[in-house]
Amino acid sequence: MSSQAEVAEHLKRQLIQKAKKRAKDLARDLILKNPKFWIVIAILLLIFLFVFLIATFVSSSAAVASQNIMSEKIIPPQIYASDMEELITSDFGKRTHPVTGEEGSFHSGIDIDVPEGTPVQSSFDGIVESVSFPNTSDPVTTQNAGIHVVVKSSDPEVALSSRYLHLSQIFVTAGQTVKKGDIIGLSGNTGRSTGAHLHYELIPDGESEATDPKPFVMMTSKLVDIASEEAFKAFKKINWSNSNLGLISYLPTYYSKPMLYLSDMYFAAPEPSTFPSAGAGYYKNISTGSLMGSFSSYGASPIEPPPDNEVVTIPVDPGSLTDPFFLQYASAAQNEELRSGVPASITLAQAALESGRGKSAICNNMFGIKANSSYKGDFCYANTHEEVDGVRVPTKAKFRAYSSVEGSFADHSDFLLRNSRYRIALSKENPYEFANELQRAGYATDSQYANKLKSIIRSQNLASIDMNHGIDPTTGQPFFDVLFSGGSSSGGADDGSNYITLTFGISQYYGNPAAEAVNVYDEKGVPQPTQYYALTSPITGKEIINLEDYNHMLSSNLSTVAPNLMIKDIPQAIRVTLYAPNSIEFYVSKVESIKGMY
Repeated sequence: MSSQAEVAEHLKRQLIQKAKKRAKDLARDLILKNPKFWIVIAILLLIFLFVFLIATFVSSSAAVASQNIMSEKIIPPQIYASDMEELITSDFGKRTHPVTGEEGSFHSGIDIDVPEGTPVQSSFDGIVESVSFPNTSDPVTTQNAGIHVVVKSSDPEVALSSRYLHLSQIFVTAGQTVKKGDIIGLSGNTGRSTGAHLHYELIPDGESEATDPKPFVMMTSKLVDIASEEAFKAFKKINWSNSNLGLISYLPTYYSKPMLYLSDMYFAAPEPSTFPSAGAGYYKNISTGSLMGSFSSYGASPIEPPPDNEVVTIPVDPGSLTDPFFLQYASAAQNEELRSGVPASITLAQAALESGRGKSAICNNMFGIKANSSYKGDFCYANTHEEVDGVRVPTKAKFRAYSSVEGSFADHSDFLLRNSRYRIALSKENPYEFANELQRAGYATDSQYANKLKSIIRSQNLASIDMNHGIDPTTGQPFFDVLFSGGSSSGGADDGSNYITLTFGISQYYGNPAAEAVNVYDEKGVPQPTQYYALTSPITGKEIINLEDYNHMLSSNLSTVAPNLMIKDIPQAIRVTLYAPNSIEFYVSKVESIKGMY
């Protein structure tokens, strides 16, 4: 019996092993060798990875929003290079020293990777505490810092000092008052440095140890990045010329490039009712800080921008569709609303306004959209007008062309949908609010653009052909006109707290650098006019334009002339308004800039 039981047990084990082997073979042949299985696994892994990345991004964004300070009184030290977070090559705190290789070396600031010559701006209002052009007799720590500036805040609420190290040039002198955004110098590679960069640090008042500067500037840097992109576009359109004011003809001359800087920023505050007129600039002596006059006093001949159009009145009572233009294209606009969601009333009102009710439509282009270099579709040329140096002049331009008006309607809708600045407008069901937000987002420079659209909508009762038939679903009543009110959101429910305004200035530094005076005699020994040659700094090898740098030369036997540096400045040249629905998202709402010659 025992032998039979053993045989039975042995057979049982064999059957089990065969079953397991068969199962493995099936799994290998039907699953593991099946490409569909691995495709499914790959898709599941990708979905997991995507969800993980989104969760990580959301959590990190929330962390950035919660850990960082957003203040209108402290700004990042540069606007010429965007995305500071990606540019930081060495963080605050312990690190391996890049030069000595020392482990656990403490880094008292952050290193920002910017090319030599990048403008560096003061992070806050303050006084220039010191300007240093170190030489071999200075302490090692001073030499390691290279050319640097220290600015102490003049605002007790800020209570910080800022240090800017390894510069290549300095535009300020000790004791000088600076405003936030003022360009104090240019980045470089001086001192103990492994490459061109800006070392930036903050020191709280009354303390000897620096604090991590990132929380003070990281969120504001994101605002500046978004606004400065638009500001630089406007900057290119401003006609800027050099000035000879204060230059001595027989001395060498110095000019910096015109530079854009952040002159002001404010949150939750009403925008100024008017933008500065052309020529709102001045000349200033850098060494003394004294104003030398405004542009208009020195013949810059600025051109005043054209006055605003007369106010457009909105009809009290809604009209009816009687105009042939609207009767012809109402159906096409309704079909486009079904496709894109852009209200038919808005499409028709804009088409009527931009094309003169179809009379000036170019190649079925109802909205006058030009064909820029990135446009790959059909185009045609037509006569138009452009503003050059503040004057409208006739020219021929390249416009997008469409096979039908319907194609123009679709391209117009896609233009609104692709640009994030119109997201607020697209969220409005009330066409009058939609029109307000189009103007606020900078669709047109006409100060009466929203009123003109709303007048057309009201006069023809275009709201009645929208999908909501012009009826407010919350009240069951027809939509009413909402007055356009500058920087705050339509409807008067928003106090403006979601708007942030950044103002940009343009400045240029110029004058006579330090010069060597050389006495010249002819072959008979008769004195000739003195010759002047620009002196170069033994530290930088560049022209000496700073008094502190010049002081290094005074001990020599040379006959020298001190540098005399001026600034040409328009502190309110460009204004960019951002809409901030929350602490992470920011969108350009409005861009304004001066017009004329400077």
